[in-house]
Amino acid sequence: MGDETWPSYGTDEHKNYRFRSLCGKSLRFQVKAAHDVHLCFSSTDDAESSPMVEVFLGAWEGAASAVRFNKADDLCKVDTPDFLSEDEYREFWVALDHDQIRVGKGGEWEPFMSCPLPEPINISHFGYATGYGATGWFRFYQDRQLTSDDSLTYAFEPVYGNTFTFRVSCSNDAHIALTTTPEEGEPMVEIFIGGWENQASAIRFNKSEDLAKVDTPDVLCSANKRKFWVSFREGAIKVGNCGSEEPFMEWQNEDAFKVTHVGYCTGWGANGKWHAEI
Repeated sequence: MGDETWPSYGTDEHKNYRFRSLCGKSLRFQVKAAHDVHLCFSSTDDAESSPMVEVFLGAWEGAASAVRFNKADDLCKVDTPDFLSEDEYREFWVALDHDQIRVGKGGEWEPFMSCPLPEPINISHFGYATGYGATGWFRFYQDRQLTSDDSLTYAFEPVYGNTFTFRVSCSNDAHIALTTTPEEGEPMVEIFIGGWENQASAIRFNKSEDLAKVDTPDVLCSANKRKFWVSFREGAIKVGNCGSEEPFMEWQNEDAFKVTHVGYCTGWGANGKWHAEI
């Protein structure tokens, strides 16, 4: 269901941030560089803006990684020898939800760096760069176009933060599953957007009856991608439209579990095209 022909972006050794928009609150990427991979997150596309949080991977000649706020002292710094490679892509993720920053390696859900942010940041952009003698290549998972057919069969992706943001174009029935493994099972929360012929949305737990259901007429569109976010911190399931912090649907799971994978599918006559910021 995925499209692996996603683009690569080269960077030079001068630490010039190249900026891109970020709708969600997490970034999953691959990078190939000998050392000094730098990322920044801010509300503008200006490398001198404030507030801004920076993440350094394999800095100090590849020996350590750090998080820095507003170009001041490091909020945290850890030894990370041999984390990077100039010969092969390595996967990392950064989550910036709930006024915290967490940084981890692909396939590992526990971060190797984490700390609270000194103040909230309305993040809308991220920048990426290499420097101090290192050049690099980046690939961002948000660039992949994922597809789903009319089968109600979930395809799964790992998710590392507590928020999942996505864009989807389909006529009806965009379904999301939150799980602890890359397959259907229990526990599982399902979120149906634009069900009932694109007239309503709902939340179910372990294939039970609807635990939340709201009217959402024409919430989906086959001609244009609509943007949504799903938050699942400590069992509080919230679903909203990008651009609004208020959810249009929510439910509290008293049997909260750690979500490690998200599934997506379409059905009931619908095919879908997706972009996911995870």
